[in-house]
Amino acid sequence: MKNLTVLLITFSILLAQSAIAQDAHFSQFYANPVNLNPTMVGMSGNFRAIVAHRQQGTSTEGYTTSAFSFDSPLATNSGWGVQVIHDSQMNGLLNTTSYYGSLGHRIDINKNSQLGIGLRLGAYQKAFDWSRLTFEDQLDQRDGMVGTTNERFGRNQVSNMDIALGMMYTSNTLFAGATVGHVNRPKENFAVDTENSVPLKYTIHAGGFINLINYRRQAYVLSPNVIYERQGSFQYLHLGMYYGNDVWTVGGWYRVNDAVIASLGINVSKFKIGYSYDFPVADYKSVSGNAHELSIGYQFKYNKKRKIKNTYKGKCPPFQKHLF
Repeated sequence: MKNLTVLLITFSILLAQSAIAQDAHFSQFYANPVNLNPTMVGMSGNFRAIVAHRQQGTSTEGYTTSAFSFDSPLATNSGWGVQVIHDSQMNGLLNTTSYYGSLGHRIDINKNSQLGIGLRLGAYQKAFDWSRLTFEDQLDQRDGMVGTTNERFGRNQVSNMDIALGMMYTSNTLFAGATVGHVNRPKENFAVDTENSVPLKYTIHAGGFINLINYRRQAYVLSPNVIYERQGSFQYLHLGMYYGNDVWTVGGWYRVNDAVIASLGINVSKFKIGYSYDFPVADYKSVSGNAHELSIGYQFKYNKKRKIKNTYKGKCPPFQKHLF
């Protein structure tokens, strides 16, 4: 029994160390555009507020991520935005709260396409609850867990500045972008006598639009997509497809060797509501569990009674309406 308990403890610590090295993520990539690429701030042409929540795992090993973002056009071809993300891993063993501000600017290549760059600057705080771990010197072969540990605990919290850079190309039929996160390589030292730099996070995303007309002469869109993410030893390749019209969109993703994702999005007046479900297909699916994710976006325009000069003149890319 003692050996089994120690094994479980070691496994939990390894999971916690892995979690420290990996960012939180969402499966509705384009429902959180500011999170995917800072260049997208203000690209919708309106004020835009988005809330998203992701729940994954089991009652004994849960992962939850919540986010709020707001972005708006700035002058003619620019945008700004703010974002708050709270991520809880292993049922609160590790908690991360991040605060970001983003700026994006786009240059017209021609009347139908733009090239943009973006900057995300902010800070985050991570808190690790050492009291929830059990160490070997707390275990007794006959009585189970007894007493307190003589192990030296590390720091409970670390705070750091964080910087990300992005760029993106958009047109009526194609879009592609890239983001590099943690450019400043913030250092974290939870454990005693150790200090690690947060690894760079690389994200590359691309997609296209194929306009379709059905037998009733109604317009639909088919959109193939690919997203690649890499951070340290973690890497994910996502292959996806969306299909829909101005009112609804259905989508499917395959996270290679990891999970299948199904999503549904609905546009109702000024609201954009999305739901997705992750079904793991990897060998460790019994540990990671399924994931539910919900996002709600709200867009509204400038007050027409106010005369605002130099308002946004860029063309809103189609994926702002269709993709989730």
